[in-house]
Amino acid sequence: MKDNNEVKANTKSATNPFTNTNARGNTASAHLKLTLGADSSAYEVCPPQVRKICHILFELGGTATLGQVNTFAETSTGEAFWGYEDGRLYEQTPSKIMNTYLAKTLGDKEWSKSAGKLEIFRKVK
Repeated sequence: MKDNNEVKANTKSATNPFTNTNARGNTASAHLKLTLGADSSAYEVCPPQVRKICHILFELGGTATLGQVNTFAETSTGEAFWGYEDGRLYEQTPSKIMNTYLAKTLGDKEWSKSAGKLEIFRKVK
């Protein structure tokens, strides 16, 4: 059996079928710029971490990249503290949380049957 470093595949003329295998259409990178959406006042239907992101986004002037939100969250205190009430930090950064909730916060997916679709955030180009 050959060492993996010695194996060569003929891929020069082929299109790579493995490109963007993790892409889900809506991804929350640090460069994604968000602003508060039309339904942001209904943020109470959101999980605590998303509500904190709303608070941080407001503190940053209402529009910011997720990278800026991450940076703010690293040093936040008081109501913007990025963690639990008992003082423990959340395990995930705001941008990682947004990977889970991006479609819902943009109003692309329902939060629940009763809450329906809400535009908590809007993408900014």
